[in-house]
Amino acid sequence: MMFEEEKITEKSPIYGKWMILSFCVFFSPAFGGVLLFQNLKDIGQKKVGTLVLLVSMLFAVLTSLLAATPYKGYGTDFISKLIFGAILVEFVFGRYFLDEDSYPKKSASKPLIIGFALILGLVMIATYYGIPLVPQ
Repeated sequence: MMFEEEKITEKSPIYGKWMILSFCVFFSPAFGGVLLFQNLKDIGQKKVGTLVLLVSMLFAVLTSLLAATPYKGYGTDFISKLIFGAILVEFVFGRYFLDEDSYPKKSASKPLIIGFALILGLVMIATYYGIPLVPQ
């Protein structure tokens, strides 16, 4: 009697939906796009991931442009990041991660360290060159 071997397909760990949305809001839609790109690359959807990365960069630019309008302020920045992050997360997870709960989750520590290191570096550069950190 011949036994067939069962193929065990382990799912790659991914960054969760709420974690990506949080990174979009508290850092930038581009940062959340990088995390989504990593998720899509891990499941073999690199072309889609590249498109998501480009769209997230566009959302980051739009967020910056909104900050330069007369409606600027922390509320405008927060709401625009929330809306753009929600568009990214809901569209991508609704399409490619229908069973998000079945994927193992990646830790948030590495992206947090990178995010805070980038912010610290930018603050150090701004203070070195005398660029005000608070709009005048």
